[in-house]
Amino acid sequence: MKKNVSILLIVSCILIIFTSILFAEEIKFTFQNEPNGFRGLKWGDTPTEDMIYLGEVSYAENIYYREGDKLSIGSAKLDEIRYKFNFYSYQFYEVFANFSSEIDYRILKITYEGRFGKPTYTREEKNSYFQQWIGNKAEIRLYYNFKEYYGWFWIASMKIHRETPEENKQKEVEKAEEDF
Repeated sequence: MKKNVSILLIVSCILIIFTSILFAEEIKFTFQNEPNGFRGLKWGDTPTEDMIYLGEVSYAENIYYREGDKLSIGSAKLDEIRYKFNFYSYQFYEVFANFSSEIDYRILKITYEGRFGKPTYTREEKNSYFQQWIGNKAEIRLYYNFKEYYGWFWIASMKIHRETPEENKQKEVEKAEEDF
């Protein structure tokens, strides 16, 4: 009987330790209020009717913007917002915005830390600041170079990544079928 109780106790302790390790690993890769997209557009969505196509860029992305998009987050003013969709599947996977003022950077930093918590990574250099939040669903980067008066933020899906022609060789072969 004592042997069974000892075995049960050992198994219970192992389960508690194993569960604690798994839980700690899960926490390490999350931050509070991880975004599942940006301004109503969810990761994986296709472009909406209010979006205007800007073109492809050399590294296989389809870039869009929204006419009349609100160029601010709280009191921080943004110069532009660009939405990136995959080259083949047209899945939304990244948003990029830039701004000019250090005040806007400081407002965004306060806003992001208030919404998402402390950054996973912070770097302060002679002429620039950088914060990064890394989670299971999204990654956020906030940057400002006060010597060049230029800053940006970037929010991207952790599940959907940029597609490249090399990853889609068969699609490229099929597209060229009629061209020979």
